[in-house]
Amino acid sequence: RSSAEVFGHAYPGSLLREVPVAGILGDQQAATFGQAAFEAGASKNTYGTGNFLIVNTGEQIVASQHGLLTTVAYRLGDEAPRYALEGSVAVTGSLVQWLRDNLGLISSSGEVETLAASVPDNGGAHIVPAFSGLFAPYWRPDARGAIVGLTRFITRAHIARAALESTAFQTREVLDAADGEIPVPIAELRVDGGMTGNELLMQFQADILGIPVVRPRIIESHPHPRLGR
Repeated sequence: RSSAEVFGHAYPGSLLREVPVAGILGDQQAATFGQAAFEAGASKNTYGTGNFLIVNTGEQIVASQHGLLTTVAYRLGDEAPRYALEGSVAVTGSLVQWLRDNLGLISSSGEVETLAASVPDNGGAHIVPAFSGLFAPYWRPDARGAIVGLTRFITRAHIARAALESTAFQTREVLDAADGEIPVPIAELRVDGGMTGNELLMQFQADILGIPVVRPRIIESHPHPRLGR
């Protein structure tokens, strides 16, 4: 069925008073639609407590060989359905919360950018935030987190920078997996979610991907499209 048609009406006695329910999509598919990622090869990545990447594969169903999930993106009217590859990263924004709540390195999540920007690089420190295993493209529930490359030179600023960089590196792994499975090269990455307000992270993401990272004025795309939740 189409993602945009009347599926039913709200209960007459409810606050919605028989308002038609005229659209349905999962939250990440809705974010993809909200980002206008309509063409094959168009991609969006949501940066929240975790990251969620969707790459439009057009009318082609791509059975992933690299650890991604095949999903329906959307369908409009009588048009053919549009399909996508989806990859999720378990720990990104929640890693910043961990720095705040568990380690006390920052007092608010917003401080992480200023702290990370106070050093020119990560000083050789890297974080693998496998707090609940690794999701796409590895799917290793037995994996555990690690901080490596520590020396006496490392400060909390280097740890903060390594935390942000781990988000970008994990995103690249998922995007590289998708890029190897679709015939159309991924030319840009459209982004949304709370972490996209972090300029340092977004610039680093663009640098290691080698493609533009496009951020909308409204960074929370997934609740906004009319075909949303």
